Amino acid sequence: MDLAPIFYINRIELFNFTYNMMKKNRLFPIVMILCIVMTAQVTMAQEYLKIVSYNVLYGLKKDSVNIDRFVNFTKDWNPDVIALEEMNGYTQKTLEQLGQHIKHDYVLQSKEEGFPVAITSKYPLVNFRKVTENMWHSYLYAKIKGVHFFVIHFSPFNYQKRLKEVADVLAQAKEIPAHEPILIMGDFNSLDASDREQYGSKVLAGMLENEKKHDHIRNLNNGQIDYSVLGKLKEAGFQDTYRLLHQNFESTVPTFKDGNGQVKQSATGVPKRIDFIWANARAAKMVIKSGVIKNEFTHYISDHYPTYVELDLMK
Repeated sequence: MDLAPIFYINRIELFNFTYNMMKKNRLFPIVMILCIVMTAQVTMAQEYLKIVSYNVLYGLKKDSVNIDRFVNFTKDWNPDVIALEEMNGYTQKTLEQLGQHIKHDYVLQSKEEGFPVAITSKYPLVNFRKVTENMWHSYLYAKIKGVHFFVIHFSPFNYQKRLKEVADVLAQAKEIPAHEPILIMGDFNSLDASDREQYGSKVLAGMLENEKKHDHIRNLNNGQIDYSVLGKLKEAGFQDTYRLLHQNFESTVPTFKDGNGQVKQSATGVPKRIDFIWANARAAKMVIKSGVIKNEFTHYISDHYPTYVELDLMK
């Protein structure tokens, strides 16, 4: 069927309608121009930033199949910024190569030994810093599209060390003007009081047993589950972006992969939420989406699920 004649007729009808309206109402052209300008302004005003934070378990195990799985996940989800924890085995150069696969031209890694954190982005990283001093692992700071990012990975073994780490990060964040958006994200290895009902006597008993077996593990606070680390973020005015939009509990561990990188038949283990994205008051107003990503990719990439947030930069 030839659609050209129909399109031609529709154009004639549109011209006749516009001409007649202009004859009847001299204000019609002005109204039309105003509508076009307002529509253009609304379109220009819409600017979003999609952010993922992900502990990828020993640098994706440097396994080609798993790396492909991660690349496919990023293509499917299409984040603008990715905060990465446990980038073991990567260097700045190999991270840049990974960035090319996921179309993130701007990447940064905190260090090249141990358990680095990293950040990849579609947009330039401004005034970035790498901090290893006084941290169990390290953290990164960068400014992207006007948003201040802190990417952290706190100690897995001692809540008192985590208290020192969060104090360090918050001291840095305090230097930023309060009217500018700030996000602190990563693997906090800490539990939040809003999830208290999920962590009953069974969880406490398991943690007590762990401390009896291992002298270096001291995650309990006077024999009780510790909520003080994330409490410091709340005291500083930061908000849990997941809780901004959700009332239900959603774990970030376990997945269908264990801590050694072996695939399991199911996500066995105690569900916990230890991965977060925290926002100061200014950034919290920009949050339009948040959550934990569980799909056919993230079930098997790592022993953690990624968290995400989407910001409306014009809010």
